[in-house]
Amino acid sequence: MSSNIGPEAKAAYQRYLDASSLDEKIKRLEEFISLVPKHKATEKIVALNKSRLAKLRRQQEEHRQRAKSTGKIVSPFSIKKEGIQLILISDYRTPGVGKTSLLNLLTGAAKEQIGKFTAIPEIGIYTFNEIRIQIVDMPSLMEGASTGVGNGKEILSQLRACDLICLCVDLSRNIKEQMNLMLTELTNSDIRINVPVPPINIEKTGSNKIQVFYLTKEAKNNPDLVSFTEKIKEIVHENGIRNAVVKVFGSITLEQVVDALIPAMVYKKAIILATKGDLPHTEANFQLLKELYSNNFSIILGTSTKKRNFPDDFGDMILKYLEKIKVYTSQSGNVAEKPLLIDKASKVKDVALKIHRSFLENFDYAIIIRKEARQKRKKVGLDYEMKDNDIIEIHTI
Repeated sequence: MSSNIGPEAKAAYQRYLDASSLDEKIKRLEEFISLVPKHKATEKIVALNKSRLAKLRRQQEEHRQRAKSTGKIVSPFSIKKEGIQLILISDYRTPGVGKTSLLNLLTGAAKEQIGKFTAIPEIGIYTFNEIRIQIVDMPSLMEGASTGVGNGKEILSQLRACDLICLCVDLSRNIKEQMNLMLTELTNSDIRINVPVPPINIEKTGSNKIQVFYLTKEAKNNPDLVSFTEKIKEIVHENGIRNAVVKVFGSITLEQVVDALIPAMVYKKAIILATKGDLPHTEANFQLLKELYSNNFSIILGTSTKKRNFPDDFGDMILKYLEKIKVYTSQSGNVAEKPLLIDKASKVKDVALKIHRSFLENFDYAIIIRKEARQKRKKVGLDYEMKDNDIIEIHTI
C-alpha cells in the first residue's frame, strides 16, 4: 500500500482486509476510500478500490435478491410512466421542503396531503399544449437511503427509470447540507447526474487477456498513454474480468473506467427547484445555490407556492432540456389534437415505430407538412429528419 495515503487510511484498509462478512467488507472499504487523500498520486488506488467496492455491492444486491420471498407484491413505489415523468425529491426534514405543495400548484393533486409526511408517492399530471407530464412527489431521502434506509432503495430504483429528477431545496435551510445528502445518495446508488455517458465500451471476451484500443485523436491525447493503459487493465482485472476488449472513444478518467464497469450505472438529467422563496432572507440563499451548483445544473428555479410563483413556460423549458420535440399525426387530412413526443433529430422511421410497428413494416412513403418551410408539403422516406411541430401522414403498402 502506498505511503501517500496516510496512517488512518492504512488502518482502515487493514480493517477491510480483516472483515469477515460481505456487509462489513463494504463498510470498511467505503471508510478507507473516504480517508484516502484525493490527488494525482492516489488516483489509481482510489479507482482500484472503487472497482472492488462496486463488485462487492453487486454481490450484496444479488444476495438480497435471492433472500427475498418468491411471492410477488406490487410496491407502491413502482409507478408506471405516463408521458414524460418528473420525480420530485428532497432530503428528509420536518417540516418538509414543500414538494407536495409544488405538486398541488402544478397539477391540483394531493391537496389534502400538504403539510403531512409523504410516506408513499403522490402523483399528478401537469398539462400544457395537450402534452401530459407526470409529476411524482416521492418520499424524502434519508441519510443512508442508498443502503435501504427509509425505503431508500425503492425510491432510488424509481429515479433510475424517470425522465427528469427534480432536486427540491428549501431556501430557508442550509443549502449545502440538503444538496450533499441528495447527491451522495444518488452517487452511491450508481446514478450519475448531468454528466454524459463516458466514451468507453468494455466487452468481455473469451481469450487474449485485456486489450485497450484508443479509437479517436482525443482518446490518444494523453502524454502518458502507456501508463494509463496499464491502469485501465488493472481496474478491469480487479473487477473480476480476465479477458476483454476496451474501446476508448474520447478523453476519459479512471473514475469513468470504474463507472463503465458497473452494469447498473445510469445517467440522468436533473434540475433544482428552490422552494419557500417567499420567506424572509431567502434571496441570499438562492444566489448561493446558483453560485455553488450552476456549473452542474443548467436549470435552477426559485419558486413560492404561497405566491404561486412558478415559470409559466415550465413545460416548454422541460421539453427543450430533455431535447424532445412535438409532432402531429394526420390521417385523411385530419390532424390529431394531441402531439407525439419524440427525441430531437428523430427520423420518420422513429415516428412510424412509435405509432405501431406495422407502420414501419408496411411503410411506403410519408407526407411532411411543415408550415414555416418553403415547400410546405413534402413526400419523404424513412430517413427524413423530423422537426418540432411537423405534421406527418404515413402511407403504407
